[in-house]
Amino acid sequence: MPSKRPTVQQVKSDIDAHIDICALRYESIGKEMRGVNARLKRLETILIGTAGSIILLLIGLVLK
Repeated sequence: MPSKRPTVQQVKSDIDAHIDICALRYESIGKEMRGVNARLKRLETILIGTAGSIILLLIGLVLK
């Protein structure tokens, strides 16, 4: 039994729906990535501060 082939309009409608869904997904991914970037920036700041403190502490111990 031959299967019914979709019309051009049906295919266009499917593609348009797919584009809309993908746009929502990319928007959601973008929001999530901005949150991740903010957390990484905070961690980076903490790590740089900690490393600086450790270096200063070691210099202080060496100079004693």
